[in-house]
Amino acid sequence: MLLDLILVTMWANPDWRKARVIIGGLWLLGLIASLGSVLDLVPSLGKLEKTLEVAFVAPVTAACSIGVLAFAFRAERPTTDGIFAMVVAYLLIAMVFTQLYYLSLVWDPQALHLLKPLEEMRSSELHGELLYFSMVTISTVGYGDVLPVSSSARMLAVIEAVLGQFFVAVLVGMFVGMYASQLFESRNGTTKGKSDVER
Repeated sequence: MLLDLILVTMWANPDWRKARVIIGGLWLLGLIASLGSVLDLVPSLGKLEKTLEVAFVAPVTAACSIGVLAFAFRAERPTTDGIFAMVVAYLLIAMVFTQLYYLSLVWDPQALHLLKPLEEMRSSELHGELLYFSMVTISTVGYGDVLPVSSSARMLAVIEAVLGQFFVAVLVGMFVGMYASQLFESRNGTTKGKSDVER
């Protein structure tokens, strides 16, 4: 999925020539770290492998989010693709924070109060619960079933909540403003065209 996201982001941003090499390299290193973490070849390096995985994958996900936003705002007028790009960027931000919450649990298993003990959870179940917590946090719903306990996890949650509100208030507001401005210009152009014809 991440490779597909990278390819689409690079296609949408053809001027990112230098970034392609960096993002591709980080993705490849993240893939190698993920394989090392999944295969668990050296159990004593488990924390380091998981840390490297997040350290390589999170910046790639963040760069793709920025690339998707750049695509949405580069358009001369708002389009359906731009609207979907805004939604994708919002979800990618939540995915970056999911990875950061995972990293905080790698180094401090008590960083978050989860629904089940960490030892009883499969990897997919843990990632699903962290994504759920991230989505609840970025949207500032805050159900309270999963809670940040450590100071670092609380700080991440606060940053994500503020970023989520900023995204909705500012970036979506700017996008809607672009649409309103385009609509206003097209209506004025139509009115002006009619008055020119009448003369």
